[in-house]
Amino acid sequence: MTFSDVEKAREAYHKKTQKGWRYTAIATIIAAALGCIFFPVTGLFSIIPVCFFAFFALIIGIIIIALTTREEAEAYRKSYKSYFVEQNLRKTFTDLTYDHQKGLDKSLLRQTGMVNTGDAYVSNDLTVARYRTTKFIQADATIQEAHTDSDGNTTYTIIFRGRFMFFEFPKKFDYKLELIGKKFYSYLIPKKDAKTGRKMQKISTESTDFNRNFKIYGQDGFESFYLLDPAMIDKIDRLAARYGYKVLLGFIDNTLLVALDDGKDSFEPPKANKPIDESAELAKINTDIRVITDFVDEIIAH
Repeated sequence: MTFSDVEKAREAYHKKTQKGWRYTAIATIIAAALGCIFFPVTGLFSIIPVCFFAFFALIIGIIIIALTTREEAEAYRKSYKSYFVEQNLRKTFTDLTYDHQKGLDKSLLRQTGMVNTGDAYVSNDLTVARYRTTKFIQADATIQEAHTDSDGNTTYTIIFRGRFMFFEFPKKFDYKLELIGKKFYSYLIPKKDAKTGRKMQKISTESTDFNRNFKIYGQDGFESFYLLDPAMIDKIDRLAARYGYKVLLGFIDNTLLVALDDGKDSFEPPKANKPIDESAELAKINTDIRVITDFVDEIIAH
């Protein structure tokens, strides 16, 4: 896969989309004209059916564009992921398995008991690899929660949009520790560990700032402090601040779970309406990759 292949796929997708929008614009104008014929505009209320005709044609046109360009859209996405994402992942990580269509299994999150998995869950860009000596799994995810009003109408609200990362942790521990950043909201209030049955309790460190920036829950205060030494506290705090404290860190079964609710869908291609700036895209992808390496360099390698 070359950059030229990506540009060809982008251009093919863009041209077909443009063609669809031209037909949609013509259909919308015709629909509006028909509305004027059947419902002559004589006042404010007579405009409503005309607008309805035009709006209906527009919606139908958008649906048709989405359906007829699906193949080109996927070809563009696949070529972008291959050239920009996978090739650069391979430059940083070893033992890589990457699939832009697959995601993280929801059951993995449920098993932690730390994250609200909501009512609608979508995940992609599953990445399984090794960075230095650390194995990890990561994927993007969007979680939505359903709300039904008194009339039975259901709407969905996004409660998480970001990525989940599971890292092998080198230190051995037989307890569970959860650090919830002050701007991370899609967490579950911990009660007890389903595996051990041990109760989770809110604890505090000697750092006033750290206690203010995180809700800290652990099964045992003494064991938690073994992990949260002053150097670790400083590194976690600085790293979380980099992401606006929209982060949850869970230490469980010798694994570090990182939930980063940064509102982004990483590793995604730009809109197809203009040529790609190759250097800018490479910089963007490397920034997305650096999110993974940051947590290993700052916390795992502690």
